[in-house]
Amino acid sequence: MPVPLVLTFVSTVAFAIQLLIFAYLYSSHRVRFFQYLLLAWGAYTLSKGLKLVDVLVFDLAEPSIATGAATVAAVGFMLAAAFAYRWNYRLRGRDLVIGGAVAVLLALANDVGSADEGLRLVGVGLGVAQMVAGALFWPSRDRIAGMRVRGERLLAGLLTLWGIHRIVTQFVSAPPGSAAYLSVHAVFITLYFLSTFAVIIMVLERARSESERLTARLSEAERLATTGELAAGMAHEIRNPLAGIVNATALLTDEAGLTAEERAATVAAIRAEARRLNRILSDFLRFARPQQVQLAHGDIREVVQHVSALIRDDRSRAPRVDVKVAVDPAVPRFAFDRDQMTQVLWNVALNGVQAMNGRGRLSVEVGREVGHVALAVSDTGPGIPREVLARVFEPFYSGKPNGSGLGLTIAERIVAAHGGRIEIDSAPGGGTRVRLLFPVEAA
Repeated sequence: MPVPLVLTFVSTVAFAIQLLIFAYLYSSHRVRFFQYLLLAWGAYTLSKGLKLVDVLVFDLAEPSIATGAATVAAVGFMLAAAFAYRWNYRLRGRDLVIGGAVAVLLALANDVGSADEGLRLVGVGLGVAQMVAGALFWPSRDRIAGMRVRGERLLAGLLTLWGIHRIVTQFVSAPPGSAAYLSVHAVFITLYFLSTFAVIIMVLERARSESERLTARLSEAERLATTGELAAGMAHEIRNPLAGIVNATALLTDEAGLTAEERAATVAAIRAEARRLNRILSDFLRFARPQQVQLAHGDIREVVQHVSALIRDDRSRAPRVDVKVAVDPAVPRFAFDRDQMTQVLWNVALNGVQAMNGRGRLSVEVGREVGHVALAVSDTGPGIPREVLARVFEPFYSGKPNGSGLGLTIAERIVAAHGGRIEIDSAPGGGTRVRLLFPVEAA
């Protein structure tokens, strides 16, 4: 088989493989300019296939009108892709009819004058069109920096070189099978393959950047939704104590209808609701503006003993709570924020005390696990239902009548800031066990 025919066959197979790659990418990245490039690569593959048919079936020395039209169509789609990329232009039916007519006319131009003159005229025209396409793909100065993608300059340069190559070859004598012929064909294949890689880079980079705009918009939507939920929860939590205060002040205006004891109880209720409001606002501020974690190596036993003593001494909340503490002597010192750790342990322990209604056993255990220090707080309360357990870390979600619903949310945030995690094991009627895991290397 002659060398030119072998090269044409290999080119056709290679172009078909690249066309399949483009088709696969286009199935998930449907960008308009890429659609036109897909058509251009399809037309190039068709032209190579038709060239094989011209030689093997019809024994033609020059390209047929169909082969020439496919080559012109390939350059035309490439130019359309450049317009679509530069100005988001869309081909319409009229454009396709005009473009098809131009392709046929250029294919017929092979017959103008001698055969060589016709081919040269068409080749120069196509080369100029490819150079124009390359110039259009080059990023303009007024293009927003964030809109630029990798591969633009590479594709622009390659298309320009491809156009120059097409023009130059019209004036170079390269008999089939000669060294000049092989060199011309090698340069063409190289430019074609590199252009394919440049297109793939552009499409994937554009898809990545679009995925990042979409991610940012989704994050903004989630942030707004979360803000709305927080505002609604905050309003609900504030409305209840305010209603109690308003009702109490209404009673106080009726001086004749209240005894001294009733008046004192009403004033005490106002103070209690005011303290509740202050606690809600304080928790919300800690949630909305968390303090920076100040890590320092310390002994977690000191925090455990301190919180346990607070629970034992608070007889108003835990009149009949038996507090048990067990600390493994092998627990090492590690880096943590003492104040925030105290707040976390206090919130978790207080939840257990409130779940037991001030009566039961509260166990605080500290042990060493693989790479972690584990603090476990267990109570003998009624446990947490499955549907409630899935929402315990949601802001303003509380199973307690007077809870702010922020205690565990804040605790989880603090633990996460230390590089740790919270695990809750609970079942109705079986009590609750909360495990706080902190990495020993948290420094």
